[in-house]
Amino acid sequence: MNKIKHKPSLAVACLLIVPGLSTPTIGIAETGNVVLWNKLGSNAEVTNSEVGPDGTLMGGNYAYEPGKFGNGYVRKGLWNWVEFPGQIMRNLAQRGAISMWIIPKVTQPQPYNYGVFGLLGHPYSGQTDTFFLYWGDGVTGQGIFGGIGSAGILTPNEPKQFVAQIGTPFHAAIAWNVNGIDGSSDRLRVYRDGQLISSSSSSWNPAAIPAAGFIVGSSAESDGNSYDKYIVDNVVAYDYAKTDFSDRFIENPVDCQVGELPELSANISKKSGTQSARIWTISLGNDSRCPAENAQIDALNLTQVAGAACTPTVTTPASFPLGVGNIPAGAQVSGTASINFNGCPNVARFKVSIPFSSNDGEVSGSKTLTNQFR
Repeated sequence: MNKIKHKPSLAVACLLIVPGLSTPTIGIAETGNVVLWNKLGSNAEVTNSEVGPDGTLMGGNYAYEPGKFGNGYVRKGLWNWVEFPGQIMRNLAQRGAISMWIIPKVTQPQPYNYGVFGLLGHPYSGQTDTFFLYWGDGVTGQGIFGGIGSAGILTPNEPKQFVAQIGTPFHAAIAWNVNGIDGSSDRLRVYRDGQLISSSSSSWNPAAIPAAGFIVGSSAESDGNSYDKYIVDNVVAYDYAKTDFSDRFIENPVDCQVGELPELSANISKKSGTQSARIWTISLGNDSRCPAENAQIDALNLTQVAGAACTPTVTTPASFPLGVGNIPAGAQVSGTASINFNGCPNVARFKVSIPFSSNDGEVSGSKTLTNQFR
């Protein structure tokens, strides 16, 4: 698929602020631009951001492991992290937001062992964090909290410790606007999985925010066992206080560019019916911000890998391709195929290949699934 490679200015766009408003009369969210998008999935991805300035790998003991989208970064030793130029934070001193996906390798930080995790920022490092987002260990905060280190601002602790499920990704974000977020009295907000976790109405002087490095994937270096505890993936920075993260499941955070193509994926989402008329629902998902036009399932190929030999027959559709129509950005559509498995023993299993395409063949791909039958 096409790769977006453009680097817009990091200048903060001006927004109209109405002083004295504690609650917005109309729920119109702030809008703006993506000023940084880095996939964090390899050396090449870290040092070549999709949008905005490139990252730098600090330390040499790290790895890339399965994240939310492809791979993500995980530190494998102390004093390792990914750093982006500090000027980002200086440019976003008045308003902005940063989000990322976290894949936990432990359920929660452990005090004095592998304590507070610096999802954004570097706790207890001796340097001054600007905007930071930490996962507390029960001593240093309960769950996810954020703040501005140079201004001494913190969002309140959660009343209960956040306990994650190992291997299950969660989304974390922090948003801020010194003049109030969406016209409210909140100036700093923390989100987990799209839900508001905590907020602060404390103010700060944007001119005093230092151009300190923007750090992800760190922890407290004073806790000697703090590495290899979580994977961080797909970090995005915005030049506005983003509050709606319902689009977090789409890897690409920027609007479709002229000439850019969608990114599709396929899966068997449901099976029903009898052995002689087994109905498989095949879903095509659009994992990008570009609409897919005239999407279709080009074939359904079954190769037997287990059980006494038999020959299943696709009875509907009568022929491929099977058109499923247009797929809006971030949406999913489905088509069905009926397969006659008569003569196949219960232990029979098949490798299934599902080629698909859209945009008059400009976009194409294939999904292979194993151990399929019932």
